[in-house]
Amino acid sequence: MRTILKASIALAALALATPSLAQEKVLGLAAIDLQNSFFVRMKEAGDVATSDYGVKATWQSAEGSLEKQVGIIENFINQGVSAILIDPIDKNAVVPVIQKATAAGIPVITMGNKVEAGENYSTLYPDFENMSMVARAIGASLGGEGEVALLVGARGNFVSDTREKGFVETMAKEYPNIKIVGIEPTNWDAAKATNAAQTWLTTYPDLKAIACISDSLCLAADSVASAMGSDLIYGGYDGDAEMKELIDSGKMVIDVLTGAYRVGYWNIAVAARLANGEEMPKDLFMPTYFITSDATAEKLKAAGVTFDYINTDKAGAEAKNYTEQLGPKLPASAMTAGK
Repeated sequence: MRTILKASIALAALALATPSLAQEKVLGLAAIDLQNSFFVRMKEAGDVATSDYGVKATWQSAEGSLEKQVGIIENFINQGVSAILIDPIDKNAVVPVIQKATAAGIPVITMGNKVEAGENYSTLYPDFENMSMVARAIGASLGGEGEVALLVGARGNFVSDTREKGFVETMAKEYPNIKIVGIEPTNWDAAKATNAAQTWLTTYPDLKAIACISDSLCLAADSVASAMGSDLIYGGYDGDAEMKELIDSGKMVIDVLTGAYRVGYWNIAVAARLANGEEMPKDLFMPTYFITSDATAEKLKAAGVTFDYINTDKAGAEAKNYTEQLGPKLPASAMTAGK
């Protein structure tokens, strides 16, 4: 009995000395939804990150409802979770509840959106710089002349607006003889991208290229262009596996790998580190990769545009290489590309 008692006392002392044993860190995640394939992949890799970092995560879907999302966050605050991750449905509407959470001492991470709520962290992408390179790749591929169009997400969305700005400003500055004949908000809806592409191809028969702030929009545009017999080129963003054929064929001259798996792992990694007291900048920028084919890279180089890139085979591997890229053995500095 005395031996058992001593063992129990020793275990209790160890738990008090080791916070991870005394109280496991719990992360609360308020997603827009968990049905979309991007979010499904995010969660799959995010769950790997919880195992790697020794934390737990509660994933809750707002099902597109702002009211429900605010309620989820309120519940996380009441539960006293170690950190809260939010994919904001409305970046302004969630400010009060974010401030409530940070006042309670809970780190808050707003994912993929710049939210000005005071003490929150934002996980972002080097969007301006990346879309500037997309503009250069398209501009160089067209020899500096022609008509192009741009499919965006939603006006007022930080990511979409920043990607649009990077593309438009770079094209105007570096390729003044290229005319952007249309910029269409799609709310990331492939059907709206399809309609926009059809309208552009009918209205502008000399259209040469379409750039997209998300790969799914380029896929939709290409389906229309192929059906109409138009030979367009594309520049995209996301690094989805579905883009492999377009990239390898040279029709998509450049893509940017963020990747749903990498995004999911990265956000959980950031939250786990903050929950454990690591210091990080308020704005973090995900390390990304440019993707193109070797043949396209050679053509762009001949046109004066060079950049570090990976091909589609390498991109397929890097898309799931998140533990090596962002795992707990790496320093906190690996969580951001810097600005």
